[in-house]
Amino acid sequence: MIKLTINERIKFFRKEILHFNQRQLANELGMAQTGISGLEQNGRTVTDLFINTLCLKYNLSEAWLRDGIEPMYMEAPTFSLDQFARERGASELELQILKAYFSLDPDIRKAVIEHFRSQFATVKPHDFSDIPDTPEEFEKMYPPIEDDEEKYGGEDHRIAAG
Repeated sequence: MIKLTINERIKFFRKEILHFNQRQLANELGMAQTGISGLEQNGRTVTDLFINTLCLKYNLSEAWLRDGIEPMYMEAPTFSLDQFARERGASELELQILKAYFSLDPDIRKAVIEHFRSQFATVKPHDFSDIPDTPEEFEKMYPPIEDDEEKYGGEDHRIAAG
C-alpha cells in the first residue's frame, strides 16, 4: 500500500471523507480557497495551527494526519455505568435498578424524577439541636449499660446458646 503524504491526506480527507470542494473546506475553516489548494500540493509545509484546527474541527487523529497512523479519528472517551457503579460497590440488584431506570421512556423517567423531587422537597432537614455537644452530655442523656463482668463480679453469667 502506498503511503500518502500529509498533503495527500488533507486532500483525501476533504474529497473522499467530507465530500467537499476546496472552497467548502476553506469556508468551514475560515480560510481562503487558495490556502487549501496550497496545502494539498505535495511538499508544501502544513502548519501546526492548520493541523490543530483540522483535527479539532473534525475529531481527526493528529497521528493520522501527520503520519498516516490509524485510526483516522480520535477515539471518543468511553464511560461504563456498570464499571462506575461496581467501582463504588454496587450490588447486582442496584445495577439492575439502574439499567431498568435508563431503559424507561424519557417522559416516564422525567415523571419519576419529578415525583422524587416533590417528595424530597417536603422532607425537612434535621436541625441537630437535640444532639449533645460533649461526650459527658451524651452520657447524661444515654447512660452506659453496665458490663456483665462488672455487674456480676468478674464472671460471665450469660447463658450459652445451645
